[in-house]
Amino acid sequence: MANKPMVLRTKPPLWTRIKTQKFLLLMLVPGAIWYLVFKYIPLLGLSLGFTDYGFRSTVSFVGLENFKRLLSSTIFWNAFRNTLIISLANVIFYFPAPLVVALLINELRSLKMKRTIQFLIYIPYFFSWVVVGSIFVNLLSPSSGLINNIITKFGGEPIYFMASAKFFRPVLISSYIWRQMGYGAVIYVASLTTVQPELYEAATIDGAGHWGRLIHVTLPAIRSTIVTMLLLNLSHVLLIFEQVLVMYNAAVYDVADVLQTYVFREGVLAGDLGYSIAVGMFTSIVSLTLVLSTNKVSAKFLDEPIL
Repeated sequence: MANKPMVLRTKPPLWTRIKTQKFLLLMLVPGAIWYLVFKYIPLLGLSLGFTDYGFRSTVSFVGLENFKRLLSSTIFWNAFRNTLIISLANVIFYFPAPLVVALLINELRSLKMKRTIQFLIYIPYFFSWVVVGSIFVNLLSPSSGLINNIITKFGGEPIYFMASAKFFRPVLISSYIWRQMGYGAVIYVASLTTVQPELYEAATIDGAGHWGRLIHVTLPAIRSTIVTMLLLNLSHVLLIFEQVLVMYNAAVYDVADVLQTYVFREGVLAGDLGYSIAVGMFTSIVSLTLVLSTNKVSAKFLDEPIL
């Protein structure tokens, strides 16, 4: 039998591929425009961080003076410290919360109950921080808030949580967990559905109990998702802004002022845009360092680099 001639398959021309997938490409256009306008075009203004640009008629080049100024500013370092404390506390206390909730949801046998719980915990994620801030302000009000009503019924004194240096950070962390937990839980639940049932059956045959299956099957199977979520959390560790802006006040500046609110005050309110851009550049560099470091640790200890 004669051998059939080998047919070499060549890629269709670029224009042909574009025409074939034109509707998919059109769906990408709004997202591409958003990133171009709000992420990439603003990068052209980074050079202003080396000037005294502001609400004035002339602009002059000042080199690294803005960076020297921020490194010698006690207000900047206080904001930097607050940012690290609040953001890392958010990561530490928030990171395991959606994973635990997802594991609990995964144990439910009723599909209807699973969907109901996922829906209820996911709703807060669609609330803006303005709405979340209003909810917590009313909930923690010293005169009419539910929490203080409970405290006074048990004989305690009302606490002004939103103006207390002692309680304000826990309020921020609690509100962050409440709003974001549903989003993370949904991702973990979706990841848990990819775990093969045969792995659980094999573990059961080998004598693994409930905790054994969890530790040796479930968690290793979603390890890459866990690492990815950790990396995403760390990538935003220094970029908290709206949550603090809508909830803090002058009474808690010392413990609540963060880098982004500091940039807002210096740039928008004080008009010192060159200096605020320099602070923003410093923040971005530190954030990038955290992400790359986390990715390196992931690649070394888990053999799963994300980037």
